[in-house]
Amino acid sequence: MRVGRAVVTVPDQDAAIGWYGRGLGFGVLFDEEIFPGFRAVHVGPGSVAEAGVWLMPGGTALSPGDVPSGGEAPGGEAASGGGASGRAADADPPRAHADQSAGEPLLVLFSDDLDADAERLRAAGTLPDRGPEGAQGARSIHVRDPGGNVIVVVEAPEGLAGPAGT
Repeated sequence: MRVGRAVVTVPDQDAAIGWYGRGLGFGVLFDEEIFPGFRAVHVGPGSVAEAGVWLMPGGTALSPGDVPSGGEAPGGEAASGGGASGRAADADPPRAHADQSAGEPLLVLFSDDLDADAERLRAAGTLPDRGPEGAQGARSIHVRDPGGNVIVVVEAPEGLAGPAGT
């Protein structure tokens, strides 16, 4: 078993794409309207086959029953149901966006160079809410995405360094 995606709700998907790209260095891995009125955006540091983040609009969340029968979920994942959620994709208006983590960290990202990543975030217009703080080798910063969700960027634990550039 492995982590596939985290779902982050954002009030403006285009602004979030820009922030996750400029601030975190994530690329757009998937960006399509998967059924009328529902745009799915997947961003991440690697490929679509690797862990990433779904940027979902305004508090809506994709559930298997929202994928049309016989359809395919974003990223090529097989649909598991055909409207089993009991609601049509466009039946409920998007909820007003609120920080989905209630001020607590929503995502923790490992960094191979915290100082460089903090500088990239500053250059993108994002100042840390907290940090850098912690002992060398375990320092972190807390930032907020355009939706107010708290993202923690922490130095990768010893022996957990990622591929170059991640």
